[in-house]
Amino acid sequence: MIEFTVSETTLAVQLQATAAFADSGAEASSLRLYDAADALLAVIVLTKPCGTITNGLLRLAQGSASGDQIGATGAAVRADWLTGGGDLVASGPVTDEAGEGPFILGGTAGTQLYAGGRVILGVTEIA
Repeated sequence: MIEFTVSETTLAVQLQATAAFADSGAEASSLRLYDAADALLAVIVLTKPCGTITNGLLRLAQGSASGDQIGATGAAVRADWLTGGGDLVASGPVTDEAGEGPFILGGTAGTQLYAGGRVILGVTEIA
């Protein structure tokens, strides 16, 4: 296979386009957290704009510093990142801060969530 490499400028433009798409729509973009049975556990509402681009990474920012309400108990395994208009931006695994998933939960060991509690987004950087 022939290698194909894009420039840092191209990567920056791609991240800017991703952030702009995520911020489209009337509302702020959000992360919907699901368990292994695809049951919705919680919704993390991001800031608008959804984050900042630094050193080739888009760092997502949660709108509420105290976290978002957890609606159901379960272990989060997947997140769907939706635009402010409800369109899918991306989907991927959820991990705790020790994991390497694209969507990281802060302040917890593991991804177990409890209804009525608060969920906090850890350092989540998109390349």
